[in-house]
Amino acid sequence: MAEVTNPKVIIKKKQVSVLVDYCLEESIEFSVKQQAFPDTDWEIEMKLKDFKAAVVLGMFLRENRIDIDGIDPQRYKRSTKKDEKSESSKSGSSAKEEKNKQEKAPDAEAESSETTLM
Repeated sequence: MAEVTNPKVIIKKKQVSVLVDYCLEESIEFSVKQQAFPDTDWEIEMKLKDFKAAVVLGMFLRENRIDIDGIDPQRYKRSTKKDEKSESSKSGSSAKEEKNKQEKAPDAEAESSETTLM
């Protein structure tokens, strides 16, 4: 059987109450330990019973900008509006290039037909 690991987060003291309140509302079993170094960080480990609770917890953590320990946040970087705009501008500029190529193509055909008529 696959080994089940419980999600663990390391957060600052001011975020502890937010996460504890969420766990209490959702009836999620959790344990809290203070980190030795730096002493301002706290480790909270949550014991989830099903996938639905895991998905909802993940959405809550993402909304509150809390990263799960052991997962590289850069790997799962979410797209921002700025990224979407740059992608749309890239696709827009490529569309303009295509349009320019199509406009130039009929001109080239017309020139070749004019030279053959003479």
